[in-house]
Amino acid sequence: MVLAATVAAGLLSAGTASATGWTMSYLRPPGGDAIRVVATDGAGSYAGHFDGGLLTWSGWRVRNHGVPAGYTTVEAVDENASKAVLANGYAISTNTRRSFVFENGGFQLLEKAPGYSQSVVTGMNDRGDIVGSVYNDPRFGSWAAFWPGGDRAHPVVLDSPPLLSPVDIDRDGTILMQEQFGSTWLWKDGVARELVLPEGIRESRALAIRDGKVLADVEGGARVWTAYDTSVPVPDGMTATALNGSGLVTGCLRTMGTETIPAAWSLGGPVETLPAPSSGCGAIAGANGEIMGTLQDDEYHDKLVVWRRG
Repeated sequence: MVLAATVAAGLLSAGTASATGWTMSYLRPPGGDAIRVVATDGAGSYAGHFDGGLLTWSGWRVRNHGVPAGYTTVEAVDENASKAVLANGYAISTNTRRSFVFENGGFQLLEKAPGYSQSVVTGMNDRGDIVGSVYNDPRFGSWAAFWPGGDRAHPVVLDSPPLLSPVDIDRDGTILMQEQFGSTWLWKDGVARELVLPEGIRESRALAIRDGKVLADVEGGARVWTAYDTSVPVPDGMTATALNGSGLVTGCLRTMGTETIPAAWSLGGPVETLPAPSSGCGAIAGANGEIMGTLQDDEYHDKLVVWRRG
């Protein structure tokens, strides 16, 4: 605790504020290994996975929903406001990868895209629209696909430019896409638009899209785009991992050593350090302003935590 506090104090500057106004609590962990929390409904519920199956947290109660029948593993990908959880499953016996939506207490297998046998999904919005990639043999590439929220039985293979892979989808259906060894793009209604990068920067790595705002990594640090041609840098020294529709970004501050300090930043404001008894990082920013993250533990696994204002 002393080490983290000392490092934080050393990093505070005119553009950095202390953790005043934030409180921290712990998410109850299930028994098991390799626990990961990856998504939220934006209202205090969370989804993730571990070696034993799909996990959801609601009202501080954690539930293990197991693995889809016939599959070996399952990995949560996203969760929307309706508490539907998007996931990818793998069957080792057939070397098959297929995708599911967990809702109404069960796993619902997504239909195959015409001409393709396997899928890996990457994002889902509050309408239930889903994006991902489909393929037969990964050695020969994959193609972007879209499952409409109102008709998931009829997925569509997108006629998007080559080498673009879907990363996320916004509430209005705009798809965030990543070019292999290149830039970040927005795909909407059959039109692809490249994000304008700062002068001298040639590559970016898409992280998330929320209510028209895009978070992406570029050389020198992350940036937030409020329009395809307008971006601002995340303050220097902060590693960004996620954002919400209000422009709240979370992640952590880097230090001179191996420790990191959980942090939050809103567009136009200072970086705020989050209360933490040990090294850690924010990982998810919910629509309600909550931040979920992890803290380093003395034991093998990290501790799961949630920060709230007030």
